[in-house]
Amino acid sequence: MKKADLICAVIGMLFSSGTFIITFGFKKFKNVPVGPEFFPRYLSAGLFICCAALFVQSAIRPAANDRTAPSISPLHPGIRRLLAGLGIIAAYTFAWDIIGFLIATPLALWALMFLLGVRKYPLMAFFSLGTTAVVFGAFKFLLGIDMPLGFLENIAG
Repeated sequence: MKKADLICAVIGMLFSSGTFIITFGFKKFKNVPVGPEFFPRYLSAGLFICCAALFVQSAIRPAANDRTAPSISPLHPGIRRLLAGLGIIAAYTFAWDIIGFLIATPLALWALMFLLGVRKYPLMAFFSLGTTAVVFGAFKFLLGIDMPLGFLENIAG
């Protein structure tokens, strides 16, 4: 595991350095304090810091030869849950234009919570609907961005 951690840390640092450099080529806007480069630049810096910490941790700790790598078999329950979660997200992205943000988002959030083992249905409904309302309101009224409404666009006018 030590060798794999060192290799992954170096690859992550190279990737984050490359994305950090790319952000300097983003278009600059006048009179805008935070441009399109802001978020990717800070994400790249954070990734670099985490990979550097992994590198130092892996270099310092002694190698444990008795450990085996964890299984990534699709038969493993954790991997099946991961694949199911990716399937829910993929279905959500396809459903967004068809049934709209207001219907697809609470359904996807509810499904993801169910997948993660939450079984308090009133709480799941509250957070699914509440998160959808807050995100929709933030985009619609604070940012002035219309979210796709799917078939509701015909009804809403």
